[in-house]
Amino acid sequence: MPATDRYGNPIDPIVRYARGSILKSTDEEVARMLRARRIAGDRVRDKGKDSIYDLSGMNRGSGLTADEVPDLTSHVPFFNRFEGKTEPYALKHMGGDASKHAALIINRVSAANFIALTTVLKAGDRVMCLAPLGGITHPSAVRPIAMAGANFTEYFSFTDLEKAWHSEGAPRLLLITPITASKKHLDFTDFKRALALPRAPHTLVFVDDAHMASRIGFFDEPPTFQVGDIDFAVCSADKHVAGPRAGVFVGRKDLVTEIGSRVYELGLEAQAGQYVGVANALRDFDPQVIKRAGELAKQVCEVLQGQYGAKRAYLGGPGVSISGDDILDIAREQSGKSGKPALVAVEAAGIVAMEMLAKDGVLTIGAVSMPGSSPAVRLMMYPDGHKLGVERIAASLENGISRLAKVIDDKAAAREQLLGG
Repeated sequence: MPATDRYGNPIDPIVRYARGSILKSTDEEVARMLRARRIAGDRVRDKGKDSIYDLSGMNRGSGLTADEVPDLTSHVPFFNRFEGKTEPYALKHMGGDASKHAALIINRVSAANFIALTTVLKAGDRVMCLAPLGGITHPSAVRPIAMAGANFTEYFSFTDLEKAWHSEGAPRLLLITPITASKKHLDFTDFKRALALPRAPHTLVFVDDAHMASRIGFFDEPPTFQVGDIDFAVCSADKHVAGPRAGVFVGRKDLVTEIGSRVYELGLEAQAGQYVGVANALRDFDPQVIKRAGELAKQVCEVLQGQYGAKRAYLGGPGVSISGDDILDIAREQSGKSGKPALVAVEAAGIVAMEMLAKDGVLTIGAVSMPGSSPAVRLMMYPDGHKLGVERIAASLENGISRLAKVIDDKAAAREQLLGG
């Protein structure tokens, strides 16, 4: 990773984007996220839930039916009706083999990354990470690697990974990110080739396949464990899946037992309602919904490329993304200003997202994302893209960029929009 961003701002080594004077730490990013939630809640109370158009690519509902609620009143009826029923859906969803693999339902993908990596790694272990060019390994994986004291090296091409693998020897862990938070996609051939590299007896392979649903529905790729030899992996129950936020964790039985003990010890397992909602989401998963969203994304991308430049707007699976640095450039061009802007990429993308939410009711990842999420404007067409249509999506984005152009050098106004009074 470069030491600075496009404008010379230092890159934070964990989240891998520049911190600004407004969103200067995790604390401020949480405050921005909570403010976005309040804006959305206020709008629903004032205008109804149909006044919000969800372009986040996530569902995060309960996934429960009215029939299930009576058996969630305590753990006793839960044990009778639901205990042990979600894991088989998890194995099937990720393409696991019940004779070799086991499953855990964890309360978040980030929690799964944390507990898995801090369990299998120790100080001095070498970790090689493969991520698509233009993306990065998620901070929720980078941070626990650092916490374990392991040595982290990242590669953005199979050729570079292979060269290091043969010159330095097989690592303790190979971590692969097929689709990043910025929606960059790893070439499937490189994914398979990385899994085929010769391993030492101690080498493990972990796949952070949070966006597996997009790989299946948009890129027509197989579930995780049907790609190649993988020891353990995680995917999301809510990213283009109609479930609650949760990590679906599958791996070799011995690893799941070891990691699972720490999951329960630290209280990271999915709780009753979440556990049941995940089962429903995985059972009812429909890749055709993602394909349909992807077709709309292609139309939106064509419009935005015509408006902002072919190299700026890019297709990020069933959605369209523009990097935070490019959003800053677009806003600078609109404002007629030159020189280094007062904001950094994560703040600029946040301004656009907050404006789209406040003025048009368009909810995007940039408004409600957790700290460490990619500093990009991301317009996912799932679940509500078709309710808006191409013209209204493009118009809302332009409104957001116009707002950014007005406050690009006004830190007080930018702070008010991101964090409130």
